Amino acid sequence: MTTKALDRTRPPAAGHRRPPGFINRWRARRAARDAWAAHHRLAQAVTAEFREACTALRLCQYVSVAAGVTVRTPRVGAVHAGPPMSLSVELMAGQEPGDFTSRENGPRLAHSLGGHGLRVEPLAGRWVRVTVLNHDPLRDGFGLPSLAVASGSEPVILGRTEDGITLGHAFTDAGHLGAQGQNGSGKSALFYGLLSQVAAAPDVLVTGSDITGLLLGRAWDGTVHRPHQVVGTADLIAHALLLEDLVAEMDRRLEAIPPRRDRVEPSPKTPTVLVVLEEFPGLLRAADALPKPKRGEGVPVGDRIRSAVLRLLSEGRKAAFRVLMLAQRFEATAVGGGYARDQFALRLSFRVPADSLEMLHGTEARALGQEHANAAPGIAYLSGLGRDCERIRVPYLGEYGEYVDRIQRFGRRAAS
Repeated sequence: MTTKALDRTRPPAAGHRRPPGFINRWRARRAARDAWAAHHRLAQAVTAEFREACTALRLCQYVSVAAGVTVRTPRVGAVHAGPPMSLSVELMAGQEPGDFTSRENGPRLAHSLGGHGLRVEPLAGRWVRVTVLNHDPLRDGFGLPSLAVASGSEPVILGRTEDGITLGHAFTDAGHLGAQGQNGSGKSALFYGLLSQVAAAPDVLVTGSDITGLLLGRAWDGTVHRPHQVVGTADLIAHALLLEDLVAEMDRRLEAIPPRRDRVEPSPKTPTVLVVLEEFPGLLRAADALPKPKRGEGVPVGDRIRSAVLRLLSEGRKAAFRVLMLAQRFEATAVGGGYARDQFALRLSFRVPADSLEMLHGTEARALGQEHANAAPGIAYLSGLGRDCERIRVPYLGEYGEYVDRIQRFGRRAAS
């Protein structure tokens, strides 16, 4: 009996036709097998690279056995090709998710896996998901959408972190906000975005002092906020009077706190008062340059301003007052003293020298100073409210005219 090889260049003979779609199903199964094999090879390569990187970065444990010392690394579960690529990892005893994203380990581990950075999210138990970010999320700016919150308790967009997460901040949270940075570094753009988002909230009142007249002032004409704002340097006493009036309102609220309560609950009748202090050191310098009153004839204007701001910082939290201060440098003498500077729970530093970064964020931030001294506009270091010092990019509202348009569109008007 002889056999004849099947000639696959010719169609099958009559009576031997393959079922319809056979070739397509065969090709699909072959493609699925090839895809699984390629993914399996990728998973093996990623797992090996991850384990080697953990060993090099000492994110491992050394275990003594009879044959010597063996190295134990975090166990890798599933690997997902993405994009972006991610892998599930079981932390070893004593490890924390932050060990993979620290300043010392995060960039090196990410580069070993072929990415720019890492995002680590808890899954269950000791398992976490490690996502490899393909590029720096802060490299590209992101525009602020046209939105306005309905209440001061709703978070406004504060910025985007290096792991691609958008941060929100509610002004009812207990914490004053201080921002420093050189001219053109982006701190005013941050406040354009923040104030435009809360301008319509019925339980928020935007007040304050602005010697430039840009952040506050004419943009707010026609809104309920405008009577509570003072701009320019023509009448510096008016700045002191406004701040003293705010202190008086704070005292009235503190006296009216109901029994068995320790703070004011914001409402349209008692709104959260945002006290914006734009270029506050410049205001103090201008006030200190005024002629000093004679002994017994009054208190210097600069001292009146310092005293009022210090009281708002130290006592305003319970009365629903939040101070938002901008300065080129948060030097103690420039912002009313070291005690005043210490009251800011949320701190942001745009492009500043290393000593200025350390001044606002602590000694651990000094190592970041050399890189941050040349940061692009809109990049800031943020710390406070339970977050370690980390880089963020603040949202970009647009040109100044866009800020004016949004305040005019969303700014709360008096009820008719």
